[in-house]
Amino acid sequence: MKKGLFPFLILVLIVAAVSLSGCLSAFTGETNNAAEAEDIAGVLDIYELNIFVPTVKGVEKIVESGTYFVDSDSSAVQVIRLVNDQKEVSLLKDSGLFSFEAPEFTEIYFITAENFTMTEDGIAVLLENPAMTDLAYTLEGVKRSPTIKFEENFTGVLVYTFRPHMGGTSIYVNDGADAIQIILPDGLTTGSRIIGTASPTPDSFEEDENGRDVLKWNSPMSSVNVKYYSENAPFYLLISFSALVGAIIAVFLWYRYQIKKLHKITNLIDDEKSGFRKQQ
Repeated sequence: MKKGLFPFLILVLIVAAVSLSGCLSAFTGETNNAAEAEDIAGVLDIYELNIFVPTVKGVEKIVESGTYFVDSDSSAVQVIRLVNDQKEVSLLKDSGLFSFEAPEFTEIYFITAENFTMTEDGIAVLLENPAMTDLAYTLEGVKRSPTIKFEENFTGVLVYTFRPHMGGTSIYVNDGADAIQIILPDGLTTGSRIIGTASPTPDSFEEDENGRDVLKWNSPMSSVNVKYYSENAPFYLLISFSALVGAIIAVFLWYRYQIKKLHKITNLIDDEKSGFRKQQ
């Protein structure tokens, strides 16, 4: 039993460790590296033009909001930012607080409409007839506080993609947006206190028509961080925990068996009927 039990226990522990580490990771797959678009149709093939209009005290309020789509393999985030008469837009505030580099920002486009204004009618027109605009800009402070600076004030929608150097299972937003909407791809979720959750707590957490989890902050006071995971992660975590508990119980029972076996031998030696003491 001793020879057969230890390999079994080692196998159980290895399987449990692999399952535990794997259940926390998001989907894996090829990154959707779309080529640069040459017209609005190409941009809309890359980006979902979703403008977030938050509800504050029961009333919809148009503000400089941001919508953030996490890619299916967690390697990139597509961003839709509403900009109102700004000459510069922060993409990430003070990333120097962290030990890692700022994300890589690519596929930057500017969308507007004729006589666009930050009103319900203006947004409706933009969504109905969006148009790309050639706008001279520079991307500054890439390694610490990346910021897009325009040569003239811009009102419209800024879209871009950022790719964290480390990839990962979380999204961190700290770009000064007045309202934030984060959309996780189908198959990923958040909300487990053990595996991962959103901080601060979103004002709403719902599922859209495509089965994606949507988290909304109508007026965030600070940065937003969402740790997400595969929808199957809690199940795999339970399996891993059960395997670990089973391994512990198996080890306990094995040692208990060995102790009983040792006691039996000791009692046999101490038993005068064995004749062992008489030979002494």
